[in-house]
Amino acid sequence: MLKKIATTSLMAIVLIAGVTSPVHAAAVKQGAACTKSGAKATSGKNSYVCTKNPTTTSAKLVWITTDCVTAAKTYLSTKSESDNFVSQQTTAMAKIKASIASWQNVIVLLDQKKTALSTNLYTVDTDRVTKQPIKVTGLDAAIAATQAKLTDLTSKRDAALAKSTASTTSATDKLNWTKAVNSYNMAIKTKQRDLDNLNQVTAKIDADRARAVSQVATMQSQLDASTTAQSELTSQITDGANQALKFRTLACKAGI
Repeated sequence: MLKKIATTSLMAIVLIAGVTSPVHAAAVKQGAACTKSGAKATSGKNSYVCTKNPTTTSAKLVWITTDCVTAAKTYLSTKSESDNFVSQQTTAMAKIKASIASWQNVIVLLDQKKTALSTNLYTVDTDRVTKQPIKVTGLDAAIAATQAKLTDLTSKRDAALAKSTASTTSATDKLNWTKAVNSYNMAIKTKQRDLDNLNQVTAKIDADRARAVSQVATMQSQLDASTTAQSELTSQITDGANQALKFRTLACKAGI
């Protein structure tokens, strides 16, 4: 009777210990079914935990080694870093490509703008009678007309200046001719500014185009360098993720 009681007590101790400490069961193998999530067990040199197999989509609880748990976490971390890197690099290169395309569009627009210089209408003066603008076709014609008007204004200004300083001119006329000189000078200044602007049109387009071409070349070099660097780094990072996957596969192999 005493022996039976002792045996029963020992069994009770073992059962109680099983609730608070890892289970030591030689029969526990990786992939074997278990019932309590988070339960722990040891078998030989391996430690196990009862959870879902990280290498499958199954929701069933099975015993897996702690090495499998660690390998699974390492793989997920490595894979996440690899995916983030590729995503960031892809976004960065997409921005460079978009910028290149934008500058290429600028070049096209500037070429069109330069071509249109020969057909654009330019206002070069105002008709004194009708008060309507006088227009010519093409930049070259506009420059020639503006230069001709500037020459005419300068000639009239010089003539007025001569009248204003002539000894035979009365004081009243001198005052009027001086006012005319000032008026001509203002008109000459305006017309000279117009001529300067017209002369700078082609040069500005050429300068803007050269800048755009330079930008495209610079960004294309950046894109080429980024593509090469991304290819090398992606290969290295992907290899790391693949190695982590292989290690997880081995560590989570059934039957261990």
